[in-house]
Amino acid sequence: MVAIIGFNQHFDTKYLYVAGLSWWEGSNAYDPEVASRLGANQSLGSFFYPPQIAPLCLLLGAFPWTPAKVVMTLLNGVSAGVLAYFCVLLVKQPQMKRLRVKGSGSVWFIPAIVLANPFTLNVILLGQTTLIVAAALVSGWYYAYRDKWVLSGILIAISTIKPQLSLLFILWLLLERRWRLLAVAALTILIFCLVPIAITGPIDVFVEWFDSIGEHKNVFANVLGSTAVFSIQNLLYAAGIQMPQLLPVGIVIMGLLWRYRSRLIIDDVIGLLMAISLLFGFAHHYDLIALAPLMAAFWRHLHHCPRGTFVALTVMFVMCFPRNVFMTFIDNELLLQYRVLLALGATIWLGVMSIQRKAEIQRVQ
Repeated sequence: MVAIIGFNQHFDTKYLYVAGLSWWEGSNAYDPEVASRLGANQSLGSFFYPPQIAPLCLLLGAFPWTPAKVVMTLLNGVSAGVLAYFCVLLVKQPQMKRLRVKGSGSVWFIPAIVLANPFTLNVILLGQTTLIVAAALVSGWYYAYRDKWVLSGILIAISTIKPQLSLLFILWLLLERRWRLLAVAALTILIFCLVPIAITGPIDVFVEWFDSIGEHKNVFANVLGSTAVFSIQNLLYAAGIQMPQLLPVGIVIMGLLWRYRSRLIIDDVIGLLMAISLLFGFAHHYDLIALAPLMAAFWRHLHHCPRGTFVALTVMFVMCFPRNVFMTFIDNELLLQYRVLLALGATIWLGVMSIQRKAEIQRVQ
C-alpha cells in the first residue's frame, strides 16, 4: 500500500482515494486508523460518504494518485457538462410543452453560467462530488417525468452518494408512489454497496457509516460559525441565534410543495427542492452550483422580461462572486452570510412565479 502525500488541491478526492485503496486491500474504509495509516503524516480522520460511493472510490483507487486526480477532474468536468445539458432540456423540452422557450439563447447562456461558474471550478479543484450528484439529480428528475423510470432510478441511486442533497428528492418520489423507480434505485444502491458489504458485513457497514456521520459535524469546516458552511441555521448562528438542525423544517416545506404540487410548474420543483435542501440542510458554499436548475427555471419565466432578467442576473452574479473579495473589507460574520438571504429570496421568487404561471395556463385552458 502506498503512502499518500501532497494533498494540496483535490482535498476531498483524497478521502475517496484512500477509501478505494482500503477496499481494494480488503480493509474497512470507515476505520479511522486505516485513513491515518494511508495518509502517512497527515491524519485524514473518518470517511463520511455512504457505502454506495464504493464504485467511484474503487475506480480512483485503481490508479496511482496523480492519474486518480486526473480521473476525478474528468468526471467532474463531464458532470458539469451533463448538468448544463439537462438544465437546457428543462427549458427547451419542458414537461408542459406550452412552456417551451423558443430561440437559442438558453442553449449558450445556461451552459455558460454552469461551466464558467466559480463554484464549478471550486468543486473541480477540491475533487468534490457536488457536480456528480447535481447532474444525477437533474437528469434523474428529467427522466422520472418522461416515463423512463429505469434510467431515472439508476441516476437517483447515484445521487445518494451525497444524501444531504438527494434526501428531499427521494421523499418526494415516495410521496408520488413511484415504486418501480424507487425499486430500481434501491437495487442499484445495493449493487454499489456489494464490496463494502462483503468486507464489513451487510449491517456493520451501515452502522459504521452512521457513526461516522456523528463525527462529520465536528470537522472544522462543518461546524456552525464556519465561513465554509451554507445554511439558514448558520445564518441564524451568526446573528447570535442558536437553532437545532432545520432539516425537519425543510421536509415540512417539501411536503407542502407536494400537497399543492398541482399549483406549480413541475419542472420548477427540482430547483425549489434543491434550494430547500441547501438552505435547511447541510451544505458548503461550493454546493451552490447545485442551484443550476433554479437558474434554468428563472430563464424559462423571465427570458421575455428585460427588467426581471436584469434583477435575476444581478442576484446570480452577487451570489457567485468570490466571497474572499468581500471578506477583505467586511468584518462581520452576519453580513458575510448574504448568499443565504439571496438564495432564500430567489427560492421564494421562483415559487411565486411558478404559481402565477400555472394559474395563467389553467385559466387559458
